[in-house]
Amino acid sequence: MATTPDTTGLIDTPDLQLKWNEAPWDSVLFGFPVLQINQIEVRGPTAEADFSAFEACREQVQAGLVSCRLSHECLKESILLETRAFRFIEMVYHPEISQLQTIDLGIPLELTVSRANDIDLPVVQEIAGHAFHNERFHVDPRLDHAIGDKRYQNWATSSFKHPSQELYCVRDSQRVLAFFVTEMLADGTCYWHLNAVAPDAQGKGYGALAWRAMMHHARDTGAQRISTCIAARNHRVLNLYARLGFRFSPPEMTFHWFKEGQVD
Repeated sequence: MATTPDTTGLIDTPDLQLKWNEAPWDSVLFGFPVLQINQIEVRGPTAEADFSAFEACREQVQAGLVSCRLSHECLKESILLETRAFRFIEMVYHPEISQLQTIDLGIPLELTVSRANDIDLPVVQEIAGHAFHNERFHVDPRLDHAIGDKRYQNWATSSFKHPSQELYCVRDSQRVLAFFVTEMLADGTCYWHLNAVAPDAQGKGYGALAWRAMMHHARDTGAQRISTCIAARNHRVLNLYARLGFRFSPPEMTFHWFKEGQVD
């Protein structure tokens, strides 16, 4: 009986440590295996030679895309990746606000926050399919934007009945202005996995109102802090986080490798 090639692996040599696994949700989206490098450390001069063991595995499983996210100071690792045909795609930040129970959030706003229901889901899917433009699957010039649109639609849809994530709608009366995918972590952090304002509501001041409404909601549900991730290209929302009092930990770099001819 034929065995299925393993999409998870580890290299641990004196000169290189590398750990990877499959991103199954992206494999379904693209129609071929997608891998992600979760850990990489260049330890010595033969790291590039040792990296070839990963490339052999990548070819064996017929992966068409590999992603890797590195802390901004990992220059030896980024040079190795670029030497092996990975390309820099984006920088991301991790906004966080702490002491949520004690800081002044101002008076609660008129916007309401509630769990998404079956009627809301198509509205959320429509927003998710048109609101994102700055993230890696949209800005990589080798990718069709429709792939990025579908990825965020899938993400929002999967959160609707996720065991630990929750999908919320921010409303002005009955109109859905924005959605947030959140998760309450064991340490008291409310993590915002994904959020967006409806395209027809953007540029009208609703972003600040929606974000503040969700901050109130996080505090009311017991969160001690809020954390999230955002692409550096999304400067308007970065500025919003800064105005709301969020702080930023050091950024990370994202790299993509594509198999030549695999993606149109």
